[in-house]
Amino acid sequence: MKTILLTEDNQDMVDLMQVILKDSGYNMITASDGIEAVRVCLEQSPDLVLMDLNMPNMDGFHATMVLRDKGFEKPIVVLTGSESEEDRKRAAEVGCNEYILKTLEMSDVERVIDHYLYEAEGSL
Repeated sequence: MKTILLTEDNQDMVDLMQVILKDSGYNMITASDGIEAVRVCLEQSPDLVLMDLNMPNMDGFHATMVLRDKGFEKPIVVLTGSESEEDRKRAAEVGCNEYILKTLEMSDVERVIDHYLYEAEGSL
């Protein structure tokens, strides 16, 4: 079973994603801020990270930069409420693979996860 790290400080979103990911057959682990996300990624090496951008202690941009600098190569997908084109551009610059808005249909989350965990796997 593939493991996804959800880095999210909003408990309602954590609860929603738990249902979605469990129903899709994924194991979910969580981190409530960027510092915890870096620690969990380096200790447990999840197959994919869903990264919120606006979190306490360390934001998603900085956490992604730290992870990439430490050699974490697995997909990091932004899951955010920010529609800012600047945030989208910055996320790509720091090493995020995809950018999903929380306001979109949650099927978009499943589609992106499946792409990075299964479709892309065949091309490695």
